[in-house]
Amino acid sequence: MLRFSPEEIAEVTEMLHYLNLDVRAVTLSIDVRGLSPEEVAERVEERGKELRNAIDEVSAEHGVPIVTARIALTPLEELGLNEDQYLELAKEIDKAAKRANVDAVGGFGGFADVKMSEHLKELIDALPRALSETERVFGFLNVGSTWDGLNVEAIKYVSSKLIELAKRSNAMGNAKFLVSVNLPGDVPFMPGAHHGRGRPEEEVNVAVSGPGVVEAVIRRSKAKSFRELHEAIKRASFKIARLGEFAGKKVAEKLNVEMGSVDLSLAPTPKMGDSVAKVVEAMGIPSFGSPGTLTALALLVDALKKGGAMAVSKFGGFSGLFIPLSEDSGMVEAAQRGTVELYRLIAYTAICSAGLDMVPIPLVSEETLAALTADQLSIGIVNDKPLGVRLLPVPNAKPGDVIELGGLLGKGVVLPIEDLTPNAFINMKGHLPPPVNRLHKG
Repeated sequence: MLRFSPEEIAEVTEMLHYLNLDVRAVTLSIDVRGLSPEEVAERVEERGKELRNAIDEVSAEHGVPIVTARIALTPLEELGLNEDQYLELAKEIDKAAKRANVDAVGGFGGFADVKMSEHLKELIDALPRALSETERVFGFLNVGSTWDGLNVEAIKYVSSKLIELAKRSNAMGNAKFLVSVNLPGDVPFMPGAHHGRGRPEEEVNVAVSGPGVVEAVIRRSKAKSFRELHEAIKRASFKIARLGEFAGKKVAEKLNVEMGSVDLSLAPTPKMGDSVAKVVEAMGIPSFGSPGTLTALALLVDALKKGGAMAVSKFGGFSGLFIPLSEDSGMVEAAQRGTVELYRLIAYTAICSAGLDMVPIPLVSEETLAALTADQLSIGIVNDKPLGVRLLPVPNAKPGDVIELGGLLGKGVVLPIEDLTPNAFINMKGHLPPPVNRLHKG
């Protein structure tokens, strides 16, 4: 039986009350295949109310802050609707989520690893209006896998719709959509959350947080060696992940559903003292993005995974490291200092993070947006890991502008990108074949 000393209990109490430790999201994943659009909206409202009640009860009974209540649906491509029907469904889901006091509903999307189905094209055609005219609907398009390669044609198709969405919503709607590869079916984070195939009819997946905790632990450790630093982070990660699984199990029990997985990703917020960039700087890096950052991130994510994996019975989702530009106050400061730029962020994802996330850029051509997206996702294909792209093309913005996004989205610095057209390469048809490491998988 695992026992905790009084000192460790006191440490977790301090984490909860003073160091911004919380459970970022409890996500109820629901299979809605075979339901009509009306029944989907009804299910969101009915189960959403029960989810909200369960979360409130667990928070009150155990003193664990749970920031958001979320629902993930089967990819709505599978409902087989047309563009107008998808738009209407998005609006009805949004209304249902508001009535249930659920913060977000994911699943407005589908898979195009090799080819886009006609129904998926209809959904993507509805995307600009669906996400600009709703508040709590989130979506994704998975455009490849290490098994199948990268569907560049699908990236180009969705990029044109994302440019239209940016114009309609001043880029705010783009914060609600992810273009991904190798996307798992148990992700609790939006926008990629959806109910994956072959899973129970319903399950609870959990996203943990805690950059402020890790930063404080590092500063107090006064580590003089890499192993001491690694050990301090690993021990903190164990406690953070353990808390996440505990909260998820309690909510799952109240809903009478299976407990799924805990996503071990460290996710920042705009709050001061809740920054992954500040964690890296606490490790001794002068400014996030300066030389040594990639190595520090590699050590950080390895320690997080090793500590978290010991703490939970099942980990899943991304279980990487999120470095979203606009949601991390320390990242914004580093960008203003000039030590953060697009291709440095892309380089970091090769080792440690979940993708190019929440990065404001000027409004570019769809060719440039597609090419940048493909550059990032190719790393996920070759490295056999889940990666996503969530770029914010901001109309009438120029590099260096600070964009206020509000709430958990924070603010971001617009980063420069070369917008050179025509791009004959990105306009080729079809998809990139799978890499040679596909052969290693059998």
